[in-house]
Amino acid sequence: MNGTKPASLLIILVALLAAMTVSGCEPKLRGTSIAEMDRAEAAWEANPVLSYRIVVEVNRPDELRRNELTVENGVVTSAVMLLWDRGQREWREPFPLDETQAFPWTVPGLFDTVRGAIEHSGRTVIRVEMGGEPPFPRQIQFGPVWEDMQMVEGTESEIRVRAFEPF
Repeated sequence: MNGTKPASLLIILVALLAAMTVSGCEPKLRGTSIAEMDRAEAAWEANPVLSYRIVVEVNRPDELRRNELTVENGVVTSAVMLLWDRGQREWREPFPLDETQAFPWTVPGLFDTVRGAIEHSGRTVIRVEMGGEPPFPRQIQFGPVWEDMQMVEGTESEIRVRAFEPF
């Protein structure tokens, strides 16, 4: 009986170490969930703002973009994207976006963006700050993508609503 206790403890210790090693290598999502986004979007849809102007910036390690949209009765009526020229320290000329290109920067598109990232991005960290009335994603932080058990540097990004003006 005395010989089985140390052997049992050794087996348990090895199993715990193996579990810690595996869980330490596998990415873990933190910050938000599909269920949280579904609840928040249901609250938005219960009392939506259908007409608004929105400015959304996307900041990645290698670029800064600004998307400026007007949505009237739930339909994108105008949309442009501007790129920040780091060398000139100014926004470049606006580039028009069609409705499909503009959708991710609408309020329903921001919900879809978070949901899609949770389901398919391979990111370990996705954080969402809600704001407004009704609340919607005002700031989204995407941590780095994990691929082949390694972090892919330069894949982190942030989406931030800089202006939201209902009309």
